[in-house]
Amino acid sequence: MKTSFDVIVIGAGVMGASIAAALVESGLDVALMEKGIAGGQGATRDTGGIVRGLELDPALRPLTSRGAHHGSTGIVHALFEQALKRTGVAYIASSEVCGKYLEAVGTEGTENIELHASVGALDNGRFSSFCDGECLLIERNGGMVDARVAVSNLCRYVAEKATFLDHLAVDRCVELDGKVQVHAGKLCLEATWVVDACGASGPLPRPYGAVHARTIPFTRLSCDQAPSMPVIAHSLNTYLLPLGRNLMQVGGQRRQRAEHAYQLNLSPMDNEQDVMERVARLGYDRDHTLPVVTQVAWDAYTDDGRPLIGRSTNKSHLYLATGFCGIGFKMAPNVAELLAFELGGRMAGMQMEADHRSIMEAFCPSRFTEVALS
Repeated sequence: MKTSFDVIVIGAGVMGASIAAALVESGLDVALMEKGIAGGQGATRDTGGIVRGLELDPALRPLTSRGAHHGSTGIVHALFEQALKRTGVAYIASSEVCGKYLEAVGTEGTENIELHASVGALDNGRFSSFCDGECLLIERNGGMVDARVAVSNLCRYVAEKATFLDHLAVDRCVELDGKVQVHAGKLCLEATWVVDACGASGPLPRPYGAVHARTIPFTRLSCDQAPSMPVIAHSLNTYLLPLGRNLMQVGGQRRQRAEHAYQLNLSPMDNEQDVMERVARLGYDRDHTLPVVTQVAWDAYTDDGRPLIGRSTNKSHLYLATGFCGIGFKMAPNVAELLAFELGGRMAGMQMEADHRSIMEAFCPSRFTEVALS
């Protein structure tokens, strides 16, 4: 069996599978490792995917925009497009919040945005009487992605052109003279670079206090009619994701946090009741809305809302790609492209371009000064 690679990516969730596929496409010798099955952990396994480009944080916009950064859409962008249903995404928010979104995108981005003075333009006025004074902003290019389908196709691509090892948990990684040893049971692999894309818990040290595990509760509801597109209700801090004509998914807010994923309480708690109250406030009659199932997923979160992408120190050959706050699926194509560009350049001994460095600076793990050593 082959044991030496250019890059080993640990974790075959939506982020790890995307990074591995982009690295393979760039010509690097790659191994993708997963402790279970592809897409079988955390947010990729359970949660629905609302893909939207609008972000109030300017640092996140290069990760959520749909365009490529380095002149090629690539395999990851192509496979995400296949799994994406462009329904549009509706934002129900105050005029102030809508104004901030419009300011954030500038004049170039407004061509794909509709702004309405009331929410009556959405689904024949269904939400209008319950959202008095709220505006409606529709991002036409947005939609829904089936992350599990995308991950399955990405892992198939990696398996065909490189190495994919599932059901193999990594125990530890050891840096030795510009190489990294990856120990998994009795197996020892070696790579020039290792990327930890394990979400809430991984084998690499993370900056102390920078990333924590947090639950992502949600309830699937049967209803008289699901919305025609995903709805983000800012005043309620929730979303409605249509899964069918009479089925939708709604996020709950009773969350738990812990240092590691295995420490989380994954019981539904009172999230089902919380969700029912939220949809009632959005106009769904309790007599015609029935909870089908409440589930709890998890992912890695950061207190500043920005992921960790890069090395903790300038000399390390260990990369982190974590802390995507449950929405990594909408950032995965661009993160994968950016990391493939960077690691390919490092393998070739090239210096990174100023534009690339400026994008990645906001996500550098070294912004958290204290680093855990174990």
